[in-house]
Amino acid sequence: MDDKNPPLVIAIASGKGGTGKSTLSISLAMALADLGRRVAVLDANLELPSIATLLNISPTHTITDLIEGRQSIRDVIYNGPQGINFILGSSLPKPMRKLSAAHHFGIVNAFDTISKKLDILIVDTAPGINSSTLNFVRASQEVLVVTTSEPAAIASANALINTLHRSYNLQKFRILTNRVYDAYEGLKAFKTLEKLNFNNIEIFLTYAGHIHELKYARSAASKGQVFYKMFPKSVFSQDIKTLSQTIDTWPVRETPRGHIEFFMDELIGKASKTSDTNDAPIFNTPIT
Repeated sequence: MDDKNPPLVIAIASGKGGTGKSTLSISLAMALADLGRRVAVLDANLELPSIATLLNISPTHTITDLIEGRQSIRDVIYNGPQGINFILGSSLPKPMRKLSAAHHFGIVNAFDTISKKLDILIVDTAPGINSSTLNFVRASQEVLVVTTSEPAAIASANALINTLHRSYNLQKFRILTNRVYDAYEGLKAFKTLEKLNFNNIEIFLTYAGHIHELKYARSAASKGQVFYKMFPKSVFSQDIKTLSQTIDTWPVRETPRGHIEFFMDELIGKASKTSDTNDAPIFNTPIT
């Protein structure tokens, strides 16, 4: 009997733009697929989605079709490189950008129907602090806060962490320092965040690691190429592989937390020990 756990859901968040969060999400998805994990990526930036642009993809359907009820979750999935399933975005009109609680519930709940086909869902949220980002983060199991070593990036990451704690009582955050020139720079940024939260005993920060800056990475992205695949032996790609291997050891929570979250049905079923399946895992296959 296959007692498969619910998929691990990782929200990739940042306090400000320009931290390289979306490029990281794509590369990380590919590295996890290299490990044999069935991966999906949700572009949850409802204002300026970028993953389709970074991959040079023109999807037939996007998350907007799901929000407006024209298509189901299966219809809006784009089967991308390495069998990774992308739920891509399109810029919503301003009146729609502040989605209601019902809209967020509908998006999150839609993923229940594909839970058996996934091991990991990466949610690439919009940068900054807005209701959409906060709701997507709250619905995820793990929060990976991406920052750089710049003071403004660290300050905005700290603001995001504290807002999530105050508003939703989130306590555990994993920190990744992106675009560093050496390992010391990454750890120093993390230590600065630790000091900023030293007096708050309810916030727990864990260092997830660092990713080296490479000047050619942005050039590759501008051409719709993924640097991780173009230069697998680069220090950047090795950092991504290390991060994926670390994530592969993260435990998957098996019980719900009492609010709307991805794969709620799976979590409730696991908690009550009534959710069993005999489906054999099929790695990196399109969801159909």
